[in-house]
Amino acid sequence: MELKDLSSKFDKVTGDLQRLLEKQEGEIREFGETTTKTAGSIAKVEGQIKEIGGEMKELESRANELEKKMSRPNLGFASQGEVKSFGQAFVDSESYQRMRKSNLDSSDPVHFKGLFSMGRKGLTGEGDIPIPTRVPNIIMPPEQELSIRDLLNVQTTDSNSIEYVREVGYTNNASAIGVGSPAPESSIEFTKESVNVRDISHYIPVPNQALDDAKQLRGYIDNRLIYGLKQEDERQILYGDGTSPNLQGILTDPDRQQYKWSEGQSGDTKIDALRRAITIARMTGFPVTGVVVNPSDWEEIELLKGSDGHYIWVQVTEGGQKRTWSVPVVETIQINPGEVALGAWGMGAILWDRQDAFIKVLDQHADFGIRNMSALMANERVALTTMLPESFVHVLLDQKPE
Repeated sequence: MELKDLSSKFDKVTGDLQRLLEKQEGEIREFGETTTKTAGSIAKVEGQIKEIGGEMKELESRANELEKKMSRPNLGFASQGEVKSFGQAFVDSESYQRMRKSNLDSSDPVHFKGLFSMGRKGLTGEGDIPIPTRVPNIIMPPEQELSIRDLLNVQTTDSNSIEYVREVGYTNNASAIGVGSPAPESSIEFTKESVNVRDISHYIPVPNQALDDAKQLRGYIDNRLIYGLKQEDERQILYGDGTSPNLQGILTDPDRQQYKWSEGQSGDTKIDALRRAITIARMTGFPVTGVVVNPSDWEEIELLKGSDGHYIWVQVTEGGQKRTWSVPVVETIQINPGEVALGAWGMGAILWDRQDAFIKVLDQHADFGIRNMSALMANERVALTTMLPESFVHVLLDQKPE
């Protein structure tokens, strides 16, 4: 099948999926569950989307093969060069190689642009992260689950502090007026806010023998150092208390909205609680773009069954995209069990990257030398500004309403 045909087919099946999801929501609202027929139709359409993704990958492979034969520049389907992980890029860097050849105890930092938001594809060359060219109207299946950073608007800054304006009051007095009548006056109030850039960092004691073993060192970086930095990044976005050296988290912002499951209508499930909280967020006039939930709570939602014993939210044999009420779901252990964060992530807050994340080797402690150890450190500098805290709802799944 040609690219044009694939594009038309994709547009059709995605339209079918949207209509089926809307039908499913209506069934759940009316009957408390979706029908087996609707769930089966959704699973069938998701399968068709996966098939299109497979055909698209085959086209990419054919294009790349043709490119190699013709010795022409890359056609845009994939990045040139060997794909490397962060760890492999570090051990291949000039900084690391120079440290080993000179028998030094520390290295210059090796910087990585977009460590979190664009690190899924790996690295090529001297740390550049390839950005895949997307063929118009074709969306490939996601390569990993969403993270909180994927929901946020991420920007860069050259400053150590961020100043911004927050709206704190608005009165809309707009009305119809007659000819010659004065227009009514509305009012809006602002307050000036500022936040400081914060460092998120940690190190791992590494045996010097590991520094001589590139493969082992790569494992340290990819499986521990980078993963730990990402976890703290998410925890700070949610729960940072705003006092130095922490960020001001979204769920600790005093102006966020809150909703308790126990305050809902009698018989409400956790699914109902999420829908009511989405309504609260939507009443601010902003779209809800993500729901962040703990795995234990998401498990309970996915395991809900209808009266005939079938699962309401997912086809077990097929799985499916993590969405609730048409909103993408981020499942993370960084949010506490019994709590959910939802809102207009892309409009309500901005995460600022002050400095490229970097990895370096250094001799931090006096006893490292006699222990034949070195320190492998990762660091990033970020700030979080929440311009519209009222567009976020902090949901507490405390207890089922009577």
